[in-house]
Amino acid sequence: MKPLMYGYLRVTELADDEVQQLECGLQKLADAEGFCLAEVRYEYQPGFYRTFYRLLAELKRAPVRHLVVPSRDQLASHPLLGDQLIARLNEAKVRLWVVEE
Repeated sequence: MKPLMYGYLRVTELADDEVQQLECGLQKLADAEGFCLAEVRYEYQPGFYRTFYRLLAELKRAPVRHLVVPSRDQLASHPLLGDQLIARLNEAKVRLWVVEE
């Protein structure tokens, strides 16, 4: 059985075909690295991080310790906020995978 991985997407102002393309990238990375992409969580409101923090809380409780995003910009558009979110993932011992690095 493959280890599980979660995905995270900020889908504000994205067309459906763009969302599908990003989801495809998450799936391809998970497959290439030997993971099963269990679920993708979506953030719909700009400037909100409710979904991210709920996912982080779940990752702290669950045996799943891998999160994939299409790019760092998917976490936050501002680099300092992105660094803070990555620090929270690191504190929780969650490995962040980025499709476009």
